[in-house]
Amino acid sequence: MRTPKDELLLRAMDHALSARTMDAVEALAALYRLLDAERIPEDENYAVFATALSRRLEGATGALHPYRASEVDGSAPQIELFRRLMKHLPLASAADAVANALLADFLRGHAEATLLDVGIGQGRQECNLLRALAKAGALPRHLTVVGVDPSGTSLVEARDAVLAVAEEVGLSLDFVKLESPVEDLDAATWAALRAVRRPLVVNAAFALHHVAEKETSGVEARDAVLARLASLGPVGVVMCEPHVDHHRAPARERLKNAWNHFSRVFQLLDTLEIPGAERRAIKRFFGREVDDIVGTVNESERCERHEPALAWWERLQRAGFAPRGGLEAVCPDDVHPAVGLCVEEGTVGITFRGDVLVSVLAAVPGEGA
Repeated sequence: MRTPKDELLLRAMDHALSARTMDAVEALAALYRLLDAERIPEDENYAVFATALSRRLEGATGALHPYRASEVDGSAPQIELFRRLMKHLPLASAADAVANALLADFLRGHAEATLLDVGIGQGRQECNLLRALAKAGALPRHLTVVGVDPSGTSLVEARDAVLAVAEEVGLSLDFVKLESPVEDLDAATWAALRAVRRPLVVNAAFALHHVAEKETSGVEARDAVLARLASLGPVGVVMCEPHVDHHRAPARERLKNAWNHFSRVFQLLDTLEIPGAERRAIKRFFGREVDDIVGTVNESERCERHEPALAWWERLQRAGFAPRGGLEAVCPDDVHPAVGLCVEEGTVGITFRGDVLVSVLAAVPGEGA
């Protein structure tokens, strides 16, 4: 059942998307009068979407790109908020645990291997992976980690963190930095990657939906990236992605998708016993994403272009990959009790109250690849 706050927000959405600016402003003003975002967590959630709609009415053109927003609003960088999210939000930590279990399964039993991480950030996932491999007695003798990320600062932090853990667990490890969006890597770099130590395993956690919206020779950029990855001959690819369509959906549908998805995420967050400052920081992280998805008018400047698992599988299969089987045997059994795991062919869904909010995809070379 919709509440008066729901009705006002949805009314403002419809007015904004139909260019009825004054009607949208009046609906938002009525909504704001009902909110006490300082004291009521649920009201914070409405405020996130009301703010994004206000930006849309102002004609926002992408100036508050989530990973540049701190330069404008003066608050913490998005990567720092992401770190807090990974610590406290079980959607993220469960996806991390599932992905690392899959990566460990691809890597175990080999004397040497290479892990190519697209969007490595500060290397947090790799540190957890190395410790898990060490605990299981499954470390290779030598591992090469190739970190791809547009942030040079993050790459330095990732290198230092991963090398420190490698020393801690007694692993011989080389770290290679590639400072670039993955879609902008040049032909020489892709050629060099074909010469890395084998087997090669690819990880892409919450990264590929950031691939810029453009076509090259009639091929979408993210299809081209997956084809390039397939050309490297990996034994496995692991991806984590939000399970929602913010990519091709028209503006009205996209806005409703965002409301359905993020309101569920916020409901989960509000059930958790975490400090208020951390809760607000995590909502700020998602608030910037909502600003981008809902508030940006110029489509070419949007950053958060999520796609559901089925869309990613269509792309993976076009690139020559197939679903990895037997995921039930690999999935961890100690995820946070607030979330569940839903296993389908090649995909593990991270659920809250029966809804899949994040998908972990595990792909292997298809027949003839």
